[in-house]
Amino acid sequence: MLRQRTLLIFFGILALIIVSAYLLMRWTGPPTRKPLIRTTEASKGNYYTVRDKQGQVLLQTGFPINIGDVFINEDNRVFEICEMKGWDAVARPTSLSVFNQDRNSSSIDIKEHWAVKEAIPAQAAGIHVAIYHSHSDESYPISDGTSSIPGNGTIFEVGENMANSLRASGISVTHSYNTHGPHDSGAYYRSRRTVFQLLKEGPDAIFDVHRDSAPPEAYYTLINGLPTARTMIVVGRQNPNLGSNLDFAQRIKNHADTVYPGLVRGIFIGHGDYNQDLYPTTLLFEIGTDQLSRESAQRGAQHMGDVVAEVLRART
Repeated sequence: MLRQRTLLIFFGILALIIVSAYLLMRWTGPPTRKPLIRTTEASKGNYYTVRDKQGQVLLQTGFPINIGDVFINEDNRVFEICEMKGWDAVARPTSLSVFNQDRNSSSIDIKEHWAVKEAIPAQAAGIHVAIYHSHSDESYPISDGTSSIPGNGTIFEVGENMANSLRASGISVTHSYNTHGPHDSGAYYRSRRTVFQLLKEGPDAIFDVHRDSAPPEAYYTLINGLPTARTMIVVGRQNPNLGSNLDFAQRIKNHADTVYPGLVRGIFIGHGDYNQDLYPTTLLFEIGTDQLSRESAQRGAQHMGDVVAEVLRART
């Protein structure tokens, strides 16, 4: 009897070591390379406008766009950027089949990812989320008087609203207040170190929360009668976790469409990786624009927290 118990303990410890090593090999390590980043971000007051062949506006955003990028709109129609000239672009209808090969060869399936995490007792006890901000200076001029507050952007307040919503649902949250200035192409490399710190906690999901630059109508909606900033979910199309990241983004959008119709304006699959190569369930959220109030973005972030909580609780 004693021998049998000893063997059970031995194999239990061995299984824990194997699973832990599996996670470490996939998701930790030094930032050995610079992440693939977006190219030309819109300068203050500028934004990209994407139209279909008939001239109908499909998307307006300060987030850089490139030929080959894909946008899944609010109605789940899929468009691919096929022409660009300055701040204007044209998109044609397509399907997500263009990503089938990438999705099938993704480094890890989202269900497998969550199953492996739950095999570790310390992580199976509860759900944990991490939030950070690559562009830590971003602010909301209507409320804050400026679009940028180096080292202390009010994007942190928006992220905290999302964090508090998750906490109210019983989910533990680490909200990083690390700064990654200046607001340049190196911000994603600097924030990569923050992601590695957060990965040590074994989160179920990681979110990089931003503020977009676009006309107010691109992000404005009413939820429960209150002005609310919508969210655009961004997935990097040049990362080995594209399949699981996109799966996660679609789960979030689908649930948001049910409980808060119009809250998610779409999913943008853009050139770059935005540090999403580091983890199967990490996404970038653009919440609101520089032409809407911070208060509306905080309401939007709170609702996004509600949505994410439900998606993570239903992780099957």
